[in-house]
Amino acid sequence: MLLRRLLLCIMMASIGKVAVGDVATGDNSADSTSTPAISIESTPTGKRVSIDDQLFAEYLTDTGRQPAVWPIHGPSGQAMTRSWPLGPQQPSEEVDHPHHESLWFSHGGVNGHDFWAVAKGEPKTHIVHKKFVRSEVLDNAATIETANDWNAGGETIITDTRRLTFGLLGDAADSPRYIDFQIKLNASEGPATFADTKEGSFGIRVSGPLTVDNKLGGKIRNSRGETDGKAWGRPAEWVDYGGPLTATSEADQPTGGVVIMCHPESFRPVPRWHVRTYGLFAANPFGGDKDFPKGEPAQGAVTLDEDETLTLNYRVVFYDGDVAADKIQKWFDAFANAEAN
Repeated sequence: MLLRRLLLCIMMASIGKVAVGDVATGDNSADSTSTPAISIESTPTGKRVSIDDQLFAEYLTDTGRQPAVWPIHGPSGQAMTRSWPLGPQQPSEEVDHPHHESLWFSHGGVNGHDFWAVAKGEPKTHIVHKKFVRSEVLDNAATIETANDWNAGGETIITDTRRLTFGLLGDAADSPRYIDFQIKLNASEGPATFADTKEGSFGIRVSGPLTVDNKLGGKIRNSRGETDGKAWGRPAEWVDYGGPLTATSEADQPTGGVVIMCHPESFRPVPRWHVRTYGLFAANPFGGDKDFPKGEPAQGAVTLDEDETLTLNYRVVFYDGDVAADKIQKWFDAFANAEAN
């Protein structure tokens, strides 16, 4: 019996996962000073992911409209996404577009139903969290997988499974942090059409100080070299939204940013980008010439047959400091060379 218990302990250590009660945490006992510990803890509203017991991000199962990730803290602990409407309005934040809920996925036209904006009439749309499929820490990265129903007026239109993986791009606690986001959209209830509209799809609303419009130094740039308003509606492999992280004019104020990357194995791996100078930041693989600038490679509405699945894969990187475009490209190359699963 003693030998079996010893073997079991060795096996658990080898896979790098320890589950204690309702908390899953990576086993870093071999070198706790050099490798930050990532953990997941259940909360009344979802799952909380921490690094060395400091909050990184929280997965919320229901904002009243959909699942979302909020708050999200960068390597220095600064907020990376807008607080309002999920939390109190912060300095330099605008109170607009209440459907921009930190980090989320939705779309403005699914079989004629608007899941993007706050519904102005009936039927009410709601992406409903059904269950957690799994929640674990493995190889010092935290993974949360969920199943969801897209409902309009109480009727399920499509379903999805989404997998979020939270980790570090280095071995130190102040390394850039990432969230990998994979979503599988399934036409479970019959054919499903995703409309050609700018209103979508994998979105982030950055914190107020980062926005270009606040004129504190925020800047948008993409993999094609386009910046600020010129990046809107254009195709790109990645887009970066960087600048100050606090609403001050001090010379030594902290800086950082958010990058969204699209994996080459994702459906339409070079999407159009609904990225705005006021802080919206979204990869949209469905929006085409209807709303976005004309003359770009073909993209537009997509119809799935019954039970057909469409898979999208993105990585979001949260970093401190000023990062050169070639460094972001190296991050993208590493992500692109990883298997999307």
